[in-house]
Amino acid sequence: MKETLDLWLETQRNPEELLAMNLRNTKVTFSDNMDEPIHRWFRFPAGFSARFAQMFLKLFTPSNDSLVLDPFTGCGTTNVVAKTLKIQSIGVEKHPFLAWVAKIKVRDYNIKEELKVCIDKVLSDVRRKLSNVNINDFDIESKPELLHKCYSKQVLYELYAIKQYIEETFNDNEVKDFFMLALICILRKVTTVDVGWPYILPKKKKKKRLVPVYDAFKEQLLMMWQDLRTVNYDPKVQADIYEADARAMSFIDDNSIGVAFTSPPYLNNYDYADRTRLELYFLGWASSWREITEKIRKKLIVSCSHQAKEVGLKEGLLPDKKVDSEVREKLIEASKQLRSIKRSKGGKKDYDIMVVAYFNDMLKAMEEVYRVLKDGAYFGMVLGDSAPYGVHIPTDEFLAKIGKSIGFREAKIFVLRDRGTKWTYVAKSGRRHSVKLRESLVLFRK
Repeated sequence: MKETLDLWLETQRNPEELLAMNLRNTKVTFSDNMDEPIHRWFRFPAGFSARFAQMFLKLFTPSNDSLVLDPFTGCGTTNVVAKTLKIQSIGVEKHPFLAWVAKIKVRDYNIKEELKVCIDKVLSDVRRKLSNVNINDFDIESKPELLHKCYSKQVLYELYAIKQYIEETFNDNEVKDFFMLALICILRKVTTVDVGWPYILPKKKKKKRLVPVYDAFKEQLLMMWQDLRTVNYDPKVQADIYEADARAMSFIDDNSIGVAFTSPPYLNNYDYADRTRLELYFLGWASSWREITEKIRKKLIVSCSHQAKEVGLKEGLLPDKKVDSEVREKLIEASKQLRSIKRSKGGKKDYDIMVVAYFNDMLKAMEEVYRVLKDGAYFGMVLGDSAPYGVHIPTDEFLAKIGKSIGFREAKIFVLRDRGTKWTYVAKSGRRHSVKLRESLVLFRK
């Protein structure tokens, strides 16, 4: 009877009221995902909580026949959640490595028992191969310098021995990707240097004991296998991941999306391309900063200072004329202030260009989301504000107003938590700034 009464009471509230109630005890960071099947396969801290995504989709998805969109899907958190809820979804991600990870996480592995037999054989073969690694089989000397700084020659030989085995053994790309992802996931576990997030620091040694390559690979594979047994995807429920740009989603029809949920790039000078440099170098998808810039960084939403000039933007960049007039004026003023401060700084970071470029890019992405949403549909964005050079940019407020100017009939801000407190300005050291930052959910309705 109690469950029936609670259900009836919930139906008397609108989803926005229920959202406010649920936010009291809901975390939004990626840390929770390390205990969640499938989500924990690849650790990418720039992601967000799967439990938060689940709560949002349960509240705002009209029905299981609806189509969910995440225009900045990253490693596919929203799509994995939608698939477990038996809801069709689309994920859009321009970063090729993250899109690859997302595709692997949402696949239907219908041959689970055969896969387990395959895992056992792979582990047996790999153990035998690593017991007698022939160094002449691998040209590790030509690999990017960063890899040599992060790994001993023996560890590099073993990693490339497994990589070679996977590439030569499997013709089925889906199975090959499954094993390759398992290998990629141990790269940060089998090094003696600090390769945590967000920075790779080869000169800083880990305090933890080195994990042998085979042991780490075996542990990762068995964990992934166990997750597949725990999470039963319905093969009829599609989760389509597109390696594409959120600013140009012509492959999605107008008025076709039932709900959109995402966490876009934060305006916090976080280089999303560089943060996966270790993985990109090992896979052979890039071998230098320049290659990462040309293949990835230039194609992403501008959210870090050096991106601005790399894509050819100049000082004095103005906000798009379609940006809300009040926001436009504030952005112009902030840009002038940042440009003035930049002159006195040694690094001379182009925050003045970055801030304007970010909102110009987000305007285009939000216009696309508006176009594809059905009337009455909700769009949620989890994001944080920033304070480059101590100049506060209330990202949530600005995007809420931009959303209203695009045509969304509602734009509400729910503050989720304070953030960045550990970087707050300390008078004696002169570090960072004194601006109190926050993370918010901006909820739009078309």
